[in-house]
Amino acid sequence: MRQKDVSPEVKEIAWKAQHRLHRRYLRLLSKGKIKQQVVTALARELLGFIWHIGMTVELDPAGQRQNRAA
Repeated sequence: MRQKDVSPEVKEIAWKAQHRLHRRYLRLLSKGKIKQQVVTALARELLGFIWHIGMTVELDPAGQRQNRAA
């Protein structure tokens, strides 16, 4: 299991990203957008999800994951 050490909060963010990006990919392609432009747009949006995870979780000095206090 790749996600056994991942916090539930990060799993939730990742799951939301997967569903949102998949729906958006299909919607943009069905509108006739060029595939390369669609992939670029989704990559930019994926970066936002990655940033959100990075802001949610940080490593302590011992290298252990900690949830960031909001």
